[in-house]
Amino acid sequence: MRHKIGNFFMLALLANIAMLSMVNFVPLSSAQVALPVPREEAVICETDTAYTVWDKANQFIPMGTQWGSGWHQVVQEWDWYINYATGEIIYWRITGWEYSEDAKTFTMHIRRGVKWNDGVPYTSRDVAFTLNMLKANPELFGAAYVNEWVESVETPDDYTVVIHLKKPNPMFHHTFRMWGAINVRPEHIWKDKDPKEFANWPPVETGPYKLYGTYPELNMFIWERDEDYWAKDVFGLFPAPKYVIWRYAPPPDIDLADFVHGMVDAPLPHLFSWDMIKMAMRLTTNITLAPYLDPCPLGISTFNCDKYPLNITEFRWAIALCLNKEKLAALYPMAAETWVSPYPWPIPMYAVFDKYKPMVEKALQRIENELGVKYEYNPAKAAALLDSLGFIDRDGDGIRDTPDGAKISLEILSRPVTVVQEYYIAADLAEELRKIGIDAVVRTVDPAMWHELTALGHYDIAAGSLCSSAWLPGEIVYMLNDFHSKWYVPIGERSVGGGVHGANPRYRNPELDEIVDELWTLRSDDPRAQELIERGIYIIMRDMLSAPAVEKMFVQVFSTAYWEGWPSEENMYHVPYIWWPEFIFVLFSIRPRAFPPPVSYVGVYFLKDVEAFTGVDGRRYGPFSKGAFAMIPEEDADRLVTQGLASYSPPVPAELSEIARAVSALLEKVSALETMLSSLSNNVNTLSNNVNALSGQIAGITTVVVGMGAITAVLVIIAIVMLLRKK
Repeated sequence: MRHKIGNFFMLALLANIAMLSMVNFVPLSSAQVALPVPREEAVICETDTAYTVWDKANQFIPMGTQWGSGWHQVVQEWDWYINYATGEIIYWRITGWEYSEDAKTFTMHIRRGVKWNDGVPYTSRDVAFTLNMLKANPELFGAAYVNEWVESVETPDDYTVVIHLKKPNPMFHHTFRMWGAINVRPEHIWKDKDPKEFANWPPVETGPYKLYGTYPELNMFIWERDEDYWAKDVFGLFPAPKYVIWRYAPPPDIDLADFVHGMVDAPLPHLFSWDMIKMAMRLTTNITLAPYLDPCPLGISTFNCDKYPLNITEFRWAIALCLNKEKLAALYPMAAETWVSPYPWPIPMYAVFDKYKPMVEKALQRIENELGVKYEYNPAKAAALLDSLGFIDRDGDGIRDTPDGAKISLEILSRPVTVVQEYYIAADLAEELRKIGIDAVVRTVDPAMWHELTALGHYDIAAGSLCSSAWLPGEIVYMLNDFHSKWYVPIGERSVGGGVHGANPRYRNPELDEIVDELWTLRSDDPRAQELIERGIYIIMRDMLSAPAVEKMFVQVFSTAYWEGWPSEENMYHVPYIWWPEFIFVLFSIRPRAFPPPVSYVGVYFLKDVEAFTGVDGRRYGPFSKGAFAMIPEEDADRLVTQGLASYSPPVPAELSEIARAVSALLEKVSALETMLSSLSNNVNTLSNNVNALSGQIAGITTVVVGMGAITAVLVIIAIVMLLRKK
């Protein structure tokens, strides 16, 4: 998708602003979607990458794994880690290492008790197999590194691996560190497979989780805890959640609603903006904030130095001078604040790099003396540089032309608008470039496609994160190595290493190559190494290969609706990021939340003004004015009713009170009348009874008279009959 930018800020943040303006509205969440596993047993995390690979876990081939699926966070493991929040070295699948005096032999010791998730022990043979597999298949990712350094491998026993190097490298142990060069594969699974085709699905790894299922219709991967996980016995570490779910994040409004309703535990901070966090804090108390400085600043990751006129150093400087860093820092959308990136290199403001500041300042002063530029926002200077190169507007249409008359048009590659912390920089840069006569557009693509295009060289300017290899080991040589000519491939061919955040700059510099090659053989505290590092810093800054604008401060937010014990600003016991492989150490620490008894809610009418209060459910209620109605916890309602401040019945208006009193008086009169009528009725009943008694007596006399008359009649008839017989 291509965008021409008018008002970049409104365009970049349109979705968030539209949603967040509806301050008191939380839309329907995806809570109505039934999860395949019990919610209370699962941790739900998110990614910003659309899922396309559902059945592979092979990191050595293109499209061989799915980023953001959870596989590399909680299934795959590394041999050792650095807890960057505390500085602790964590020996995990190994117990340590040592070098020979000449740093050409590296010996690593495997920890006993480590097992793959099929129960087979992890041994030195797995390490040797992986290195030899890469040596034999140069087209695989990681093979170039192994073939550059590894001469041969020995395994004296199952727990010792001896690696003979082609040249000294006192930093080779970082090969096996988290996100190092090589992740070891199980020999018994891979040995008879073609590594260019093997899916490794379901994945056989050593991590605490294994595959439960994939759900494309739900955009969801689900991983189930390995009940036989090796670290439970070796370290006493075992994750509490039975399941971990990774899902593709829904739109911001649904994402916010899901978080408030407890349907996601760990949103991705790339998407869950500071405005969303502020609203979430208003709508729920089940929230923990863990702000942490990301190691990848934001800005121009790199330039495609194989394209004209981006192959001209002064032209790249002109582009960099259009980064309005102060404005971008002020508008930063992902945290309460961030900082302007001070230097033109892909290095974060981490304390481990402070020792290089004198070298950097010296290099920048030299660049100002030689090129007449400072690393600052200076569009006037940018325009002057373009003029000096002969890039001027020749036909008055507002767009500069090259000396041969071609219009200067640049495409800035960015991840989608939803990845707002990257997109807003690309959008603002395009707007600034248009102001100085460069026709700039932003092309947005899915994160996976961003990496694909930059690896193939199908881009002009790559905007986004400035992740170099240096922050992991804390050694500058790794960053300088990212720009080594060995990583150069022509446009259209896939790079297999180097670059910034995977974006290959197609840069070649023999002088830098010599510096890097020698640095690998020296310890970082060697005086010769310091001299070479200073020269290398000068070269990559002079040639303007990366241009950070702001530091990437993220606020990882966690829900405490189901789980507690997350890292926080007050207790940053480990890096809180859910996309890092170190997330397993967070899962070892969290515990199910102890749920209070369910809260019942009732409606009450307020008889007086009531100030705001915190209910028994932890939510804030009020303030309320007299006559207002609200649904509040039943316990709070009983308290207010007892205090005479509220009623379960609606209050009666004054007019109705007068009518009620009149009706009451009328009812009293009616009641008195009913009493009188009742007494009269009793008298009538008495009279009626007397009459009935008299009637009975009269009836008796009448019966006797009638009986006597009948007898008399009979006697007369008998007398007549007898007289007639005598005659």
